[in-house]
Amino acid sequence: MRTQITLQGTDSQDFEQLRETIEQQRPGGRPSNAEVVRVLMDAAPY
Repeated sequence: MRTQITLQGTDSQDFEQLRETIEQQRPGGRPSNAEVVRVLMDAAPY
């Protein structure tokens, strides 16, 4: 199954900041969108 999302404004900026943080902490290249979303979902308090 595939789901597409569009982030705008501060949500988009926050996503890119998190991507950069992950990239710095995990050597091996820029994380994919799916990897960043997975980190966000793992951290969600639901």
